[in-house]
Amino acid sequence: MKEVFFPDYLEKKAKKNLAACLAWVVVALSLLFAGIATGFAVILISGFAAAVITLFVAATCGSVYTAYRCGIRGEQVLRAHLLSSGLRDEYTAYYNLPLNGNGRNSDIDCVLVGPCGLFVFEAKHHHGLILCRNGIWARIKVGRRGTLYGGQLGNPSGQLSRNIRKLKELLEQAYLYGLWLHGAVVFTNPQAVLDIKGLRWVRAIAVQDLNQILSKRAILSAEQIDSINSRLAAFVKK
Repeated sequence: MKEVFFPDYLEKKAKKNLAACLAWVVVALSLLFAGIATGFAVILISGFAAAVITLFVAATCGSVYTAYRCGIRGEQVLRAHLLSSGLRDEYTAYYNLPLNGNGRNSDIDCVLVGPCGLFVFEAKHHHGLILCRNGIWARIKVGRRGTLYGGQLGNPSGQLSRNIRKLKELLEQAYLYGLWLHGAVVFTNPQAVLDIKGLRWVRAIAVQDLNQILSKRAILSAEQIDSINSRLAAFVKK
């Protein structure tokens, strides 16, 4: 399997939030040390104020950083599984394919192109019980004392469907019409338990079951594969 990598959207966001936390730590410590060394009350009070702001920033940006790192881990697990699945060189995996729509920058975790079709994967590394009923998602986690509580999840199938529509538009701009894009939300955490019902246009599966949707039957011709790869490769040059 061939691989093409684009700049990692999640990595950029994670580094940005980490940098914000570290910047405020440096500011707070610098003011506190300066206040103690000089004895100026104004500087010392400013240092305490900066320390309070640092705690607030750490509580917000820190949690966001953790979420982005979790997303990055999911993408890594997905890639490792694809590499070990024995796909031949007729297949190309595009990671972090950039999208730009509705004034928002985002990316697709993985687009796989090969004889068995065109696949769009959204990787999620959440753990716990993952529930979905007709597009309504919920996540239940178990605390240290065995108590159940809800966890953040969002709407993975909605996110995936939007990405598929945008990618289809981009392919049609290159006169690639009539292509069926297979979409799957891939849960990569071994501690995730899936209870999924009612999804219509995309699927939700555990990463170890990914081979179930990679049919051995050829759907795309070599000419179609070359045309799709040419269009997607154009993103590298932008």
